[in-house]
Amino acid sequence: IRERIFQALIKRYTADQEEALVKIDALLKGEVVPGHYALTEDIDNLLAKVADATEKMATLRHFYGTN
Repeated sequence: IRERIFQALIKRYTADQEEALVKIDALLKGEVVPGHYALTEDIDNLLAKVADATEKMATLRHFYGTN
């Protein structure tokens, strides 16, 4: 069960990263709703989500993983 929990968490963090990166790509390419002006704030918040997920994965692997 430990390995399944470990893998579920890795998948969750990877999905969180990918979702944020897709949104950043859309913002940078101008694929947003017209009148959207908080681009830098939104990208900053999304980058924080990417960094948070990356840190969580690294911490999980450091203390509990063999991967």
